Amino acid sequence: MVTSLNHIPVLCDEVIRQLEPNDNKTYLDATFGQGGYTDKILNSSNCCIIAIDRDSDSLKYAKILKKKYKSNFFFKNERFSNIDKVIKKKIDGITFDLGISNTQLNNPKRGFSFMHDGPLDMRMGTQEKENLTAEEIINNFSEKELSEIFYLYGEERNSLKISKEIIKARKLKRISSTNQLSAIINRIQLQKNKKINPSTKVFQALRIYINTELLELETALKKCLKILNKKAKIVVVSFHSLEDRIVKNFFREHSGYKINNYKHLPQNIEDIRKPILKIITKKTITPSVEEIKANPRARSAKLRAAEIL
Repeated sequence: MVTSLNHIPVLCDEVIRQLEPNDNKTYLDATFGQGGYTDKILNSSNCCIIAIDRDSDSLKYAKILKKKYKSNFFFKNERFSNIDKVIKKKIDGITFDLGISNTQLNNPKRGFSFMHDGPLDMRMGTQEKENLTAEEIINNFSEKELSEIFYLYGEERNSLKISKEIIKARKLKRISSTNQLSAIINRIQLQKNKKINPSTKVFQALRIYINTELLELETALKKCLKILNKKAKIVVVSFHSLEDRIVKNFFREHSGYKINNYKHLPQNIEDIRKPILKIITKKTITPSVEEIKANPRARSAKLRAAEIL
C-alpha cells in the first residue's frame, strides 16, 4: 500500500517556473503518474488541479493527494487525447511529462523494461484490453511490419537485422518474455554506445506503437487550444526526438511561423495563420548536470513551453 509521495519528476522546478501557477486558477496535469508535478504546483499556490492519467495504477497516488488537498484536487483515469471530455470549462495552464515513469519501468509485470524479466505487455493502460500486447506483435507481425516499427518509432538503424532474427527465433519457440526478446537483440547488436543498451530502441518503438503515443500527443496538443484561457501556458517535457519534434512543430505552426519550408517560394495566403501561441522557451530547457547525476533518466529530457495569445 502506498502511503506517501517521494517522487520528484524531471525538471520539476523548471516546469513550475514556466507554468507560473497563481491563486484561484485551475490547471491540468495531463500525465499525473505519481503526482510529482501536481504536488509541487499545489504547494506553490492556492490553485486547483485537475489531473488525468491513462494508467489506472496512478489512482493509488491520487488518493494520497486527495487526502492532502481535498477540494483543490480532482483525478480522472483517462488518456490525455480525451482532455476535452474531462475539462468542461476553460483552464489556465497544462503540463505534460511524456514517456514512461520509473514505477512503470520497475514493475516486471508491465513488460516495459529489458532490465527485469516479465511478460511482453507494454500497454500503458492496464484496462485497455483492445490494445495489442508486445507479445502479440512480436509473434504475429511480419518481418517488414516489425522492421518498420523499430525504424519509425525507435529510429533503430539495425531494424531489418533485428526483425529477421526475431522471425527466426519465434519459429523455434514463442517469444513471451522481456528477457527472451532482449537476448535476441543482444545476439546481433554490437553495443557501440555503452550508455545505451542495445534493446533500448526496440523496446521504445514497441511501447510507442502499442500505445499510439505520437498520435495521442498530436491530438492532445490540438485540443489544448480549445480548453485554455488567454495567457494560459502549455508546458511539455519530452524524452526523445520524435516527441520533441511534434511539440516543436506544433508550437511553431501556431505561433506565426511560415508553414512553407522553402523561403524563396511565394507564400500562399492560406499558409499564413494568425498566431495563437507565443513560444516562451526560445531554446529547449534541459536538466542540470546535478539532476542527471541524481536521476540518469533525466539526461534526454527537453522542456518546451508556449503561451496562449
